[in-house]
Amino acid sequence: MQIFTITTDFGGESHIVSSVKGRIFSSISDCNIVDLSHTASKFNLQQAAYIFKSTYLNFPKGTVHFIYNNLHEYKNQQLIYVFENGHHIFCSDNGFITLLFNDQPIQIYKLTEKLQTYNFITVTDLFLGNTALLNHGQAMDVEVVSVDNIEVKRPHLAFYQNNILDAQVLYIDYFGNVVLNVTKEHFEECRQGRNFKIHFMRQEEITKIYDHYNDVAVSDTVCLFNTSNHLEIAINQGSAANLFGFSESTDRSLFYNSIKIFFE
Repeated sequence: MQIFTITTDFGGESHIVSSVKGRIFSSISDCNIVDLSHTASKFNLQQAAYIFKSTYLNFPKGTVHFIYNNLHEYKNQQLIYVFENGHHIFCSDNGFITLLFNDQPIQIYKLTEKLQTYNFITVTDLFLGNTALLNHGQAMDVEVVSVDNIEVKRPHLAFYQNNILDAQVLYIDYFGNVVLNVTKEHFEECRQGRNFKIHFMRQEEITKIYDHYNDVAVSDTVCLFNTSNHLEIAINQGSAANLFGFSESTDRSLFYNSIKIFFE
């Protein structure tokens, strides 16, 4: 049975999500459709890429992924396809793919058929048409495209200078846990075995990385690396976002939370 995942910024209660599923079932009845995520903040591809990257490799190889985030961001309405790590990924040419794979060398294809009407239904049908060709061992309606000819976006990375790592909020989950744009690899590269202090609002200070949320008492602050290897600030059985007033940065935001990590 073929597995499809759907990633959108439509919201979990949107009729659009059900319509997309209906189109998939109408085309390929013997399949399983999984809601990967519909709750990424609107117009926030940085966050969408983080959620997708943290999730998709847990699915079996051969899974087909349809991504609809920021579907109407650009007038070119170009759609692209990537086969990487054994997964089939379809999305709009809006920078998502470059955020997902960053500088990793990958082969990118553009879907050659031009849609007369561009909306979530026609996009889904085009994705499905190429999936059907793929399933029947036929050549897809795609052509190789250079990264120079697609929209490129760079991930918002924490900036290191003068022994200070300046980080921002990448994602806030359902529990109010605050994920920073700092990976474990980047943190350790900057740290070089030194002590550290994390400073943010209300003069809060963190000097230790824990393994689990319950390594501290209830209502206490805990800092750890999550399963996606990103630095996370949380409150044991509480909401760090609400308590400290954190908010997510976006592609369009001018002001966002700054969390400074000092190494000494």
